[in-house]
Amino acid sequence: MKISCIPICLFDDIIHTGKMSLSDWIRMAADIGLAGIEMYRPYLKTTQPGGLEKIADEVSQAGLEVSMFTSYGELATTSEEERLAQIEFLRQDVDIAVIFRTNIIRTTADGSWPEDCSREQALQNVADCLKRSLDYAEENGVMFALEDHPEIGKSIKDFTRILELVGDERLKVNLDTSNPMEAGDSPVELTQLVKERVVHVHASDRSADLRHQVVGEGCVPFAEIFRILKSVNYDGWISLEAGGKKGRQGIVAGINYVRETWDNA
Repeated sequence: MKISCIPICLFDDIIHTGKMSLSDWIRMAADIGLAGIEMYRPYLKTTQPGGLEKIADEVSQAGLEVSMFTSYGELATTSEEERLAQIEFLRQDVDIAVIFRTNIIRTTADGSWPEDCSREQALQNVADCLKRSLDYAEENGVMFALEDHPEIGKSIKDFTRILELVGDERLKVNLDTSNPMEAGDSPVELTQLVKERVVHVHASDRSADLRHQVVGEGCVPFAEIFRILKSVNYDGWISLEAGGKKGRQGIVAGINYVRETWDNA
């Protein structure tokens, strides 16, 4: 098991205000002992290969790996033209992941439910986009990992239905440990259902009112989740989706919590 991080507690500084640069975050991640970081699409000011290669080199020179290229999808659209655009977007994700030397791409169904089709048809549209992207990913040595992410695919029922409709074991899972709570579902139940397909984990914690917390300070039953993952010999990345308001201190506390809980699970 290797520990990575996506620092949502620092997003305002990195993405919005510019108080922290991506280079600052890379240096911090190395300094606090992470093995890797996620490369989050909103970090990127360019998607040109030359600019991306410079970032990839910076990560490598800091002694880190990119655990996953963390992107999005808006895949439920009823428009064939828009679905083709989304498929092209997914292909671009593959090309970017290759540059970042990671073999995992986080994607999502995301978006709001379309008003001009049934819920089942929306899920079928999502599955269609994913199915039409898997060959290109495989040809480039990359896996798509669908996340249980709001809005579409947030509930266990809808998320597992997408997997069923795709019907292809090449589609993997990025397990977010707190998102099921938004649908009133159990992250333990989801883990049990998808454990064989998990290739990356977002260790995300929330309070009872669903606010993101420092990992280990919320309500998520990590010990139970980790025991299920260990039962199938999971040995991939656990990436802190580091919330709360404690910044670096909170990230370090989360790292220590994940290590101890994993070892004792």
